[in-house]
Amino acid sequence: MNTKGIFGTRVKELREENGYGLRELAAMLEISHSALINYEKGERTADIEICKKVADIFHVSGDYLLGISNERR
Repeated sequence: MNTKGIFGTRVKELREENGYGLRELAAMLEISHSALINYEKGERTADIEICKKVADIFHVSGDYLLGISNERR
């Protein structure tokens, strides 16, 4: 799986595990819900600021989000 795909899969898993809807998480990230959908589908690459916000919201490492590590912290 490519990095975009891993990032999107992990964001979706974290979002669902924490009970957030697409619009709710998109608002927290200050992006459109369509942008979030594209991240989750692996059709768009998130910039470093979005990666950092996702990591902060879900208390995981950037390495986890990018598939470099399977350890969340």
